[in-house]
Amino acid sequence: TWEIATKHDAGVDLSLFNDKFTATVDYFHEQRDGIYMERKYLPGIVGVNSNPKANVGSVRSKGFDGNFAYKQKIGKVNLTVRGNFTYSKNEILEKDEENSVYPYQKEAGYRVNQAKGLIALGLFKDYDDIRNSPQQTNWGKVQPGDIKYKDVNGDGIINGSDEVAIGATTKPNLIYGFGISAQWKGFDFNAHFQGAGKSSFFINGPTVYAFSGSQWGNVLTNLVKDRYVDAETAATLGIPANENPNAAYPRLSYGGNDNNYRASTFWLRDGSYLRLKTLEVGYTLPKSIVNKIRFNKIRVFFIGTNLLTFAKFKEWDPEMGSTNGEKYPLAKTFTLGLTVNI
Repeated sequence: TWEIATKHDAGVDLSLFNDKFTATVDYFHEQRDGIYMERKYLPGIVGVNSNPKANVGSVRSKGFDGNFAYKQKIGKVNLTVRGNFTYSKNEILEKDEENSVYPYQKEAGYRVNQAKGLIALGLFKDYDDIRNSPQQTNWGKVQPGDIKYKDVNGDGIINGSDEVAIGATTKPNLIYGFGISAQWKGFDFNAHFQGAGKSSFFINGPTVYAFSGSQWGNVLTNLVKDRYVDAETAATLGIPANENPNAAYPRLSYGGNDNNYRASTFWLRDGSYLRLKTLEVGYTLPKSIVNKIRFNKIRVFFIGTNLLTFAKFKEWDPEMGSTNGEKYPLAKTFTLGLTVNI
């Protein structure tokens, strides 16, 4: 059957200072039960040859959204400030998943699209550090300069059972925007910012993992400029050695390294950003001049889009939603125009 959504909403509408300030804020609470999904963990005794689907999922979502506007005339300047936001948080209540002795490995109780992985403790300093640490051989033999992980369950072995919820979700929980408009005589100005927050993502792939596919080079050199290189490898390649355990990039290896390529806090990045989405500046010629040349209105303008982006992550545009930067980026555009009304 269709899933069932139970929704509650409470809102406030404001109008203050003779309608100069207006705002709308809503709190929403929604629970979806009976979500249709594949049942992957039915016991073999049931006797089915394939995984059937059933209405077994349940998710609760809640949050705030709203918008505001403030209009004010300062001298001969007409000023408008406006904004909007949506903040939401959800939780998986029920999902068909395998029981686990470690509750943190289940999806129930966590958010949809929650980032999960290992907790990185830095790089191994030397072989004594490796010997005195929990066994970490499930993804190949480790060497100094490889990523060291936390033994979350305390069993002395690093494996998939040590993967936990890390960071935020891979989809933004916060979306917002704000802008300002102004008019003075014949000039007009408009700027619009948009942003997203409360999100995390993993970086990976050949653009991040140097020589991971037995290929030469690395496009994103900033990611590997401070990498761990042992003396033997450095001598072989004729490059400077860097055996710094605090290096920003793990041990240089050729052909891939399963231990260093695990989803972990080492590769987790903040996906929040703020962008100047649109900037428009225009000037409308005075009527006295325009009418003399038999026109009704003449306006010249400049429009720029995607002009500035502010983000902690610098390697590529976080709005692309890419883990390796191989998607085509958003274009920065400049438009100079003339509008003529007869």
